[in-house]
Amino acid sequence: MTKLLLSLHVLAAIVAIGPVTVAASMFPAATRRAFTGDPDGRSLAVLANLHRICRVYAALGLLVPVFGLATASSLGVLTDAWLIASIVLTAVAAVVLAFLILPGQAAVLAGPARAAVGPAGTGLAEAGPAAAAGAEDSPAGAGATGAGAAGAGAAGAGAAEAGAGAAEIGVAGAGPAGPGPAGAGAAAARLGMVTGVFNLLWAVVVVLMIVRPGSTTGA
Repeated sequence: MTKLLLSLHVLAAIVAIGPVTVAASMFPAATRRAFTGDPDGRSLAVLANLHRICRVYAALGLLVPVFGLATASSLGVLTDAWLIASIVLTAVAAVVLAFLILPGQAAVLAGPARAAVGPAGTGLAEAGPAAAAGAEDSPAGAGATGAGAAGAGAAGAGAAEAGAGAAEIGVAGAGPAGPGPAGAGAAAARLGMVTGVFNLLWAVVVVLMIVRPGSTTGA
């Protein structure tokens, strides 16, 4: 049973945590590429797929501590210092992922949504005085303008909800037209930093699992 639990623990770590670390590490560079110029469908799709990988495999990653604790219980090392340290570091890594990395990625992806909503939300103000005057002279145009403004307001509310969490990593420059190159660069830098912390925490946990200082299992 101990060998089975240990095998499941290692497999869960490889299958679940591996894709998260790779996808999260790729996201900052993909963000810079996506927002260097006008975002296109392909670059934004890459960002969306990387974010989806992080979310899905983060949920699967919950199996890692479950099998780990079961294995530790079977080995009788639940009170060992190396295991307690590993549990603490794993918890910190989970907090970084759940409250910094994933919300930061979602905030970056919300930029194109705000870009799509922005022009509609401004109504005819950006279309120039002539367009505004033409709409005012036409009863049908005035009605359409009112409907468009209402629809844009609803869409804007949805975009605002999609952008929740931007403050977690300080996405500078994320305005109604999206983050832009400068804002995307700042967001990518912050995501790169917190992702590096996440990867470092897991690297330390792996070393502790291999070295197991002070353990009584003969390693």
